[in-house]
Amino acid sequence: MEFKPKKEYVCKLLSDEGVKFVIPEYQRPYRWGIDECETLWNDILEVFGDGENISEYFLGSIVAYQNDKNELEIIDGQQRITTFTLFFRAFYEHFQSERANVKTSYLEGFGKCIWEYDLDHGLDYSKSHLSSRVITDCDNIILNELLNKEINLENLQKSNSRYAKNFNFFYDKLLEFKTTRPLQWEMLCKMFLSKTLFTLIVICDSQESAMTIFNTLNSRGLPLSNADILKGYIYKRVSHKNEFANEWKELEAKIDESNNIKNLDFLFLQFMHVIRAENKDFDTTTHSVLNFFTKSDKKVYYGAIDNWLYRDNTMYFIKSLANFWDKPENYLSDLSNKYM
Repeated sequence: MEFKPKKEYVCKLLSDEGVKFVIPEYQRPYRWGIDECETLWNDILEVFGDGENISEYFLGSIVAYQNDKNELEIIDGQQRITTFTLFFRAFYEHFQSERANVKTSYLEGFGKCIWEYDLDHGLDYSKSHLSSRVITDCDNIILNELLNKEINLENLQKSNSRYAKNFNFFYDKLLEFKTTRPLQWEMLCKMFLSKTLFTLIVICDSQESAMTIFNTLNSRGLPLSNADILKGYIYKRVSHKNEFANEWKELEAKIDESNNIKNLDFLFLQFMHVIRAENKDFDTTTHSVLNFFTKSDKKVYYGAIDNWLYRDNTMYFIKSLANFWDKPENYLSDLSNKYM
């Protein structure tokens, strides 16, 4: 396992040339609300103090791996990366109406944390540093709107989206700060764009090692499961993406309500055992479910070679397993009636 832990200041992390953060398909939807944003805001105000002798502030860790498109897929840190992008977007919006002599430098400074930039053409508003591909997040359209150059503040105030609500929270807090502490406004802006707020980012050489590190660091939270990853693999290949997303939501709801099914990983483990049995594979070694369906090794992981994950009847079979394990007594009762 190879990885590169590195201390990065948030302004630099988000504004590096060519950096592209992706919230991948298998991640869960954005979950931070006003409570988390208020905690962050209060922590930042405490660090800022009166604007003198500002100390560094650690924002937490980020775990990612670089995919074959040179994108950084966020395994851990989705909430922080997304929230700070919204925070910088709120700063940027304030400087749309600032006086000319300070507007340009701060527009550029905060803009670089949101969009790509080059010396010849300036900010490229069509290329944001952050994108979300989370398949069960119906609010993605709002995030995309917020990452446009022009936004409609009035419409955002009416939105129930977490993205909009959190952006509005930061926008209002900055307006309040600018109004009540005008002499310290630029000092606050400089703090965000300087070497003050930092994170520890771990960039791994593979998705598997990133998952291992994430689950170690995130023992108190909800770790990503093998099923979350496999969901992303399937989603990339299916043609009816909305239909698949709805099927997956229904499956998750069934498991949440079931007393007999621990999680979706259990169903994929059962699926793997069925495939191995059909192939007369009686080896007692317990393979990694994720590797079995995704690694190209004919001898061991033939679930990937034979494309089991992408077959038309895969979701049907997984749902059938869920129905069976949810109420196995019904199946056994029907079976026993055949012999009575």
